[in-house]
Parts: sequence; structure tokens; C-alpha cells
Amino acid sequence: MEGFVSETKYQKLAGEYAKLRAQASVLKRAVLDEQSKSSGLRDQLRQKESTLRRAEQEVDSLGFRNKQLEHRVAALQDELAVNEGRRKDKDNKQGQRLGKPSVQQVNLPAGPDGDRVQEALMFEELQKKIMETAQLTTLIDDKNKELQIQEERIRNLELSLEKRNADHSEMEKKLRREVDILQSRNSDLETKLVEAASILGSEDALSASGSDSTPLHNNQQLQTTAEERLTSLEKEVAYWRSQYEISKLYGDSFKSNNEGQERKINASLKPVVLNELYCNSSTTAAGLSVQASCVKSARDSLKELSIPPTKEQLLFNNLSHKYEELLRDKHSAESHVNSYKSEVDHLQNCLENATQELKAKDEQIQSINQASQLLEEDLATTRVNYEEQISVLTEQVISLSEQLAACK
Repeated sequence: MEGFVSETKYQKLAGEYAKLRAQASVLKRAVLDEQSKSSGLRDQLRQKESTLRRAEQEVDSLGFRNKQLEHRVAALQDELAVNEGRRKDKDNKQGQRLGKPSVQQVNLPAGPDGDRVQEALMFEELQKKIMETAQLTTLIDDKNKELQIQEERIRNLELSLEKRNADHSEMEKKLRREVDILQSRNSDLETKLVEAASILGSEDALSASGSDSTPLHNNQQLQTTAEERLTSLEKEVAYWRSQYEISKLYGDSFKSNNEGQERKINASLKPVVLNELYCNSSTTAAGLSVQASCVKSARDSLKELSIPPTKEQLLFNNLSHKYEELLRDKHSAESHVNSYKSEVDHLQNCLENATQELKAKDEQIQSINQASQLLEEDLATTRVNYEEQISVLTEQVISLSEQLAACK
């Protein structure tokens, strides 16, 4: 019975080990999927970083052009102010020297031509500046649209990163739970293996110590504590259980031997009866001698058949058979234990590798988040700079248009 129980335990352990191997394969697949997803996200982030760098370079070039235009507009404004001051000074001086009618007559042919030339030049320059500002505004609009598109992409990437982080956290939780479950199962398997080894050791001890001597004389030497009494009682129970099994085996073997002997006796009595009938049908003198010889041979055969095997032989045969079975079970259990230990070590190495990969992924995700935050800050600063430059340019264009209207 104990050998059958150990076999069932080993079968259960084998089933649990198969489940653990299946779970380990599933975990490996999940880790590979996460690695492929993280590599795809890295490629996308690299592409977005390159596009953002290009946009930043274009923004810097536009800022430089805007600064140049601001300097040109400021120079033109200074020139306009100087020219207006000179004209006013000339008009005042001529009015003081010659009077109003003569001023009108003298300045009518020369003054309007110079003013018209200057106005034409200023108008051309203003048209050029307006065209440049229009082009710059269109470029700024295009860049704003590109920035909006990039912002939308960044938002989508952030959402995808959040989803990936959530999935990653869920996978981490699942993996940690599975790791805890696997560790608990490994501990249970180790305890079960230890129990199985102890059971095999106890069976070996029982098979080695199975004899007719009882351990009751050792009870007087034990102390009166409860624990020692319990241990002694457990030993006695184990001993008497083994004695009961031995006696049961002896009784079964005795019954089987008796049944076999009865069958053999019945089989041997049939030829004896036939011999007796044959002897009775013969002559009287010769028949007496033959009958006596037949009866003697039958008694000798019955004596030979009625000799049963001794108790020592039965015990020796049963215990030797049981000892051989236990040795086989022990060797098979040791081989199973060694295979289980090697596979458990392999699973532990796989789990350690998976945890290291998860830590590396966490670090990569943190670096990606930091890079995305920096890009968001750069985009915010560039947007503010663009808005300020556009407002300054609009104010300058409005002031120039007002000055032109006043000159006309």
C-alpha cells in the first residue's frame, strides 16, 4: 500500500511539474511579445525625435529671418523719421525766408517729384517687406500645422505609452503573482519530496528492522514526558502495524499453500484410487502385496506434499521481495528528484532572466518618458516664441501702414 501511495504522489508531482512547464512556456512567450512591442515603440520614438529636431531647426531658421526683418523694419522706420524731420526743417526755413506764396511757387516743381520718388521707393520696399511677411506668415502657419500634427502624434504616442505602461504593469502583476504561485508550488513540491524521501527511508528502516523481537522492553528506559511517550507509542504502532502486515501475508500465503496442497492431494488421490481398483481386480496373493505397496506410495506422496514452508522462509521471501520493490522505488524516486531539481533550477534561472528583462524595460520606459517630457517643454517654448514674434511683426506692419497713410 505504501509503495502505491508513493507512486500516486509521484504521479501528482509529475502532473504539477507539467503544469509548471506549460506556464513557463506561456511566460516566455509573453516576455518575447513585450520585447517586440517595446522595440517597436523605440523605433517610433526615434522617428518622432528626428522629425522634432527638423522642426526645431526650421523654427530656428525662421526666428533668425524674423530677427533680420525686424532690424530692416527698424532701419526703415529710422530713415522715414529722419527724412520727415529734414523735410519739416527745410519747409520751415524756406517759409521764414521767402514767405508762403513764394514757397508754394518754388517748391511745386521740385518738391513733389522728390517726394514721389521717395514714396515710390518706400512703397516698393514696403511691398517687398509685406510679401516677405506674407511668406513668413504662410511658413509660420505651415509650421504651426506641422507642430499641431506632431503634437497630435505625441499625444497618440503618450496614449500608447500609457496603455503600454498599464499593460506592462498588469503583466508585471500577473508575472509576480505567477512567480509567487510558482515559488509556493516549488516549496510544496520540495516539502512533498522531503516527505516522500522520509517515507522511503522509514520503509527501508522497517524492511531492515522487521524481526520477531518486540521493542516493548525499551519502554522502561524512556522518560515520563509526554513527547517521549508519544514517540514510543508511534514506534509501537508502526511495529505492530508491520507485524500485522507480516502476519496477514503469512496467513494469505498459508491459505494459498493449503489450497495448492489440497489440489495436489486430490490430483494425487485419483491415480491411487485407480491403482487400488486395479490391485483388487488382480489375484488374491499377488493383490495383497500390490495393495500394500500402493498404499505405502500414496502415504509417502501425501507426506511429501503436506510439508508446508516455514514461517522464516515465508517472511524472508516476502521481505526480500518487498525490499527489492522498495529499492526500485527508491532509485526511481531519486532519479525523479534529480530531474525535478534540475528543472526547478532551470525555471528559477528563467524567472531571474525574466525579472531582469522587466527591470530593463522599466528603465527604458522611464528614459522614454523623460525624453517625451523634454520634447514637450521644447515645443511649448518654441510656440511661445513664435507667438511673440508674430505679434511683434503684426504691430510693426500696422505702424508702417499708418505711417504710409500719414505720408500720403
